[in-house]
Amino acid sequence: MACFKILVTSQKGGVGKSTVSANLAAYLRRQGQSVTLIDFDTHGSSSTWLTRAPNVGITVQHHVLPLDQGGNRPILDARLHLRRAASSSDVVLCDLTWTDSIAGELMFEYDLVIVPTSVSEIELAATAGFLSRHRWVFDSAVHAPPTLLLCPTRVQPEQLKSDVFSRQRFPVSFMLAPPILEAQSAREMFERGYLMDLPDNCGLSFNEFGRAVCAAREMRKASATPQLRQATARHASGAVYRHEEARQAPSSTGLPSPSAGVRSNILDTSTKLSNHYSVLGRHRLQKAANTDATRQPAVSSFPGLGIPQFLRRMSAGNLNK
Repeated sequence: MACFKILVTSQKGGVGKSTVSANLAAYLRRQGQSVTLIDFDTHGSSSTWLTRAPNVGITVQHHVLPLDQGGNRPILDARLHLRRAASSSDVVLCDLTWTDSIAGELMFEYDLVIVPTSVSEIELAATAGFLSRHRWVFDSAVHAPPTLLLCPTRVQPEQLKSDVFSRQRFPVSFMLAPPILEAQSAREMFERGYLMDLPDNCGLSFNEFGRAVCAAREMRKASATPQLRQATARHASGAVYRHEEARQAPSSTGLPSPSAGVRSNILDTSTKLSNHYSVLGRHRLQKAANTDATRQPAVSSFPGLGIPQFLRRMSAGNLNK
């Protein structure tokens, strides 16, 4: 089985990148995968977390890229470490703070690029700018582009009602993961344990995020087989958010009214809802949708975070009608 390669990256610090990297590596290892985490950051926060927390069987490497040397040296070093790790692991996860001295071509080495972001408008604007500068990677017709997954992090419970995503324009198509909630318990787990083991809403939200990553991996694997590529592309069309396809503005609350008609259209992109209303608000919509007897029950006990929306869309057969 080919190794699945994940890059967790952002140009901005303080968004929970190392927390996501360390805890996602532990989550995937708990699923029975052999996992290598490569920490490319100078401070080595994610690798330190894993080496000091209870050992769950992850291979941990810390390699600081020679960013000061410029040229192709950083990308060559990154490729070397990545390919060596990929030869002996089911999953390789890399933690990297992106800088302009790193060639964008490095992203083509990965199957999935996860970009953590807070839900502040300033942070979302910075994230949109980062994606705009690398739009050519995710829209490439020459190389196989990586799947892009945006991950709202350190989300406060009251921000679940936010409509910040509806106000921000993103230049590329992406999947939007369930948000990871902020909690004091998460900070207390640093180098001591893992978010997936927390019994509170923070732990539940992280497990929802982990399931979303696994679903994105399955979609990526399915698209690699010719007989499934067309079907997967059809399903994925309901998972991504395209600015150029937005047809109607969100309501004053940032959401369409959760009527029966809107609920049916969650799985039907033939009626174009606004593709940029907040995914945080979509969880509110999903809660209302779960009252519909025709919908499958959510697998999580956390009321605001059910099955990821893009996973629900995978089962819809009428996405391109």
